[in-house]
Amino acid sequence: MNITAPTSAGDSVFFRVQIPSNYSALRPPAILVGWHALGGTEHEIFDRDFDEECEVRGWIIASHMGPNDRHWNTRLPQLHCRAMLEWIEERYPFSRDSIYMAGGSMGAAAGQVWHNNNCAWDDYLIAATAGGSQILDCQLRQEQYLASGDTNRSMRAAFGGFPFESDSVAYEYHRYSAVHFADTTESMHFNALTIPVWSTWGAEEFEWNAYGYAAQDYAILRQGAAESHFNVAPIAGHGFPLMWAPGVCEWFAQYGARRFPDTLAIAADEDGSYFFCNVELADRAYMFARADVRKSADQKRVDVTLIQNVALLDVQFVFPWRELDTLRGTWTNLDSSVSAIMRLSKLPPRVTVTINGDSSATTREGTLDLPLFDEMEIEIIFGEPLPREMFDFRVALAYPNPFNSSVTLLLESSAPAKTEFSLYNMLGQQVYADRVDVPGGTSSIRLSLDELAAGVYFARLGHHSKPFKLVLIP
Repeated sequence: MNITAPTSAGDSVFFRVQIPSNYSALRPPAILVGWHALGGTEHEIFDRDFDEECEVRGWIIASHMGPNDRHWNTRLPQLHCRAMLEWIEERYPFSRDSIYMAGGSMGAAAGQVWHNNNCAWDDYLIAATAGGSQILDCQLRQEQYLASGDTNRSMRAAFGGFPFESDSVAYEYHRYSAVHFADTTESMHFNALTIPVWSTWGAEEFEWNAYGYAAQDYAILRQGAAESHFNVAPIAGHGFPLMWAPGVCEWFAQYGARRFPDTLAIAADEDGSYFFCNVELADRAYMFARADVRKSADQKRVDVTLIQNVALLDVQFVFPWRELDTLRGTWTNLDSSVSAIMRLSKLPPRVTVTINGDSSATTREGTLDLPLFDEMEIEIIFGEPLPREMFDFRVALAYPNPFNSSVTLLLESSAPAKTEFSLYNMLGQQVYADRVDVPGGTSSIRLSLDELAAGVYFARLGHHSKPFKLVLIP
């Protein structure tokens, strides 16, 4: 079938899809998504026996096309691919655990680029990707073309110009490449370390120089990651002709989507979901947010390192985990220029928690926010649900605590309201009071209390919330 469908970009995508003759919605099949090469079309993967192989296996096969033949890697074709998948899934449900992507030349690495940018645990998370003559680093390939006297108009049209013209153009090259070799910290390839990658190039000198060396360098970066299959084809050629459809599909068939890896290296080019984490970037333009997350259900640990440009990291407890009564971890923020928040979500709502000895609770939405400035060892003990009336307003956390002169308080409110913030000494005497506008959800205030004497104080938001202990040191 040849289909035209609207996209969220306000335009249309046209694509070709083949539904297997034995299709049954009761047994959703795998789907193979093809990305065409420069000069290719949505028919390219169908001309290389992949359609026959998918029919034999009972798989769906589909490939999309954009407004021109440079329809790979950038944001627009990703929106087009999503519109295609949504159209097919609505009419012919497929297995979300068995989405495979294959392409040639400029489309060969598009599966990795898709995965880098679309890897939320509940999204179209692909299980494996394969390519012939993969152009892994768009900037490197552009520079190779320039060295040979070719202005590489195809990449200029796709990405908007040369990398040296502005930071924004360079950023586009890096975010829509499988890897950026010049500086891998400015790259999205970390996300793709969780998926198997199959890559081949033709048996001739040009193919080796253009694709073989790059693939081998990429294989080094992927050591310890999911399976990498890099090899030279037994024939000369370029792109799709190098891939033998039965062999590639047999390789695909052994893999399913990995939604909850124990080890994540997250690179985020914009706010969004990456595996079981939500990431909000800080305000530095043209810099990826970077974070490493390691979880262990057996040890009941979540260890986190925020590397750069992360304003908020939200770890969602959607992965399989037995009853959560205790959570430990080492949480580190290496980016001193950012005041980051660590959030745990999808937790039981309104339960008491003890955080390193201090009392708090999860919100009515089942979240828990902790500021993260440097490095901290965390032990969180989960207790019983709190009475509902204790959730109108409350002080959720103080950092640092004990503190000297100033302290940051995280406040929580079930709805926007005006209330009173009060501070009491050990004798129950009010030593500080102020009217505050509290937005719904979580907010923060910073207090300078250097006029108070050292000692133990209790903070309260509203008249019925649980007092929160603060320790002021000399």
